[in-house]
Amino acid sequence: MSSKYQRGNTGPKKLKWRWKDETDNRSLPQSWADNGRTESPAEDEVQLYAIQCRAGLLLEWLVNTRTGKLLRGPLSEKPGIRVLYVTADGEYAVLKESEAREIDDSWKPPKQFTSVIAKDIEEADPVPDSSQDYYRRSVEDLYDSS
Repeated sequence: MSSKYQRGNTGPKKLKWRWKDETDNRSLPQSWADNGRTESPAEDEVQLYAIQCRAGLLLEWLVNTRTGKLLRGPLSEKPGIRVLYVTADGEYAVLKESEAREIDDSWKPPKQFTSVIAKDIEEADPVPDSSQDYYRRSVEDLYDSS
């Protein structure tokens, strides 16, 4: 008679995508800023501007949703892009990952890439003082803000 008890592998499970870096951060290409969509902010939201990106892989893992432990994988992979969005004053930031398109040995953003997103400020992370000027200048350079 065999036991159906599986040690260490119990609990709710779910397939989740996890990020794996493949490159360093680089400035967002001007064409991405120019051609990306712009979300209009609701009354309680702020706009955040894409200023940096990096290529990577999105890896699919079976994850224990209670503990966050990776149980099995990676089961599949797809090209991904991680984008840093910041407020015009450089004080808040959000990282977003999305699927990328592979074209001529380079990775491009999704066709519906959004270069300016709208978020509640509570969903953004504060930026260290030492990075705020650089982020503010990056927004000005890419989006001609003042």
